[in-house]
Parts: sequence; C-alpha cells; structure tokens
Amino acid sequence: MQQLTTTKPNGPAAAAFLAAGIGGFTLGLMVTLAEALPEFKAWLDFSANYGIGSGVGPLSGKTIIATVTYFAAFALFGYAWRGREVNLGRVLAIAGVLLALGFAMTFPPIFEVFAAD
Repeated sequence: MQQLTTTKPNGPAAAAFLAAGIGGFTLGLMVTLAEALPEFKAWLDFSANYGIGSGVGPLSGKTIIATVTYFAAFALFGYAWRGREVNLGRVLAIAGVLLALGFAMTFPPIFEVFAAD
C-alpha cells in the first residue's frame, strides 16, 4: 500500500514575506525622502492636506503609502504565485535584505545624511 503525501504550495506564504519586505523598505524610503526633499515631506502630511489621520504630520503619509505598497505587493505576488511552489529560501533572503535596508533608513544617522539643510 502506497501512502500519498500532499503539501500545500508555498507561493502565498512567500508572497506575504516578500510583500512585508517591500512594505518595510518603502517605509524606510519614505522617511529618507521626507528628510531629503522638504516639498515631499509637506506632501506627506496627509492629515493636514487631505484630512486623513489626526494631526500626526508626515507620518500619516509615510505609513499609508507603506501599507498600500504592502497590500499591492501581496496582491500582485499572491496572485502570481497562487498554487505554485517557489524558492522560499531566496524569497526570504530578498525580504530580509529589503527589511534590513528599510529598517536602517529609519535611523537618524542614516537619513540625516540625506537631509536638506
């Protein structure tokens, strides 16, 4: 008697990890760009410009853009990788690098290098 084992495809899980990396990188990029470009920082103040949020300043735009980017990436990769088996190690490595870069870009010693004086 032969026993069949079935596994679920890892594509949707890989899509979630990669989307988290992309979202984290986007947040770090928004922080760095806000320091480098005063006009961009003013535009990111969604609470004042669009009435979204409750007076938190540019943080409202940074987090909204990062969140939308996460969901868009998750939808895109989730759809592309549905029912597929992908190289999870490679996806986790890419997501880890993106998260590390995004995390680094939120630290003052890094983003102040790009600050407009």
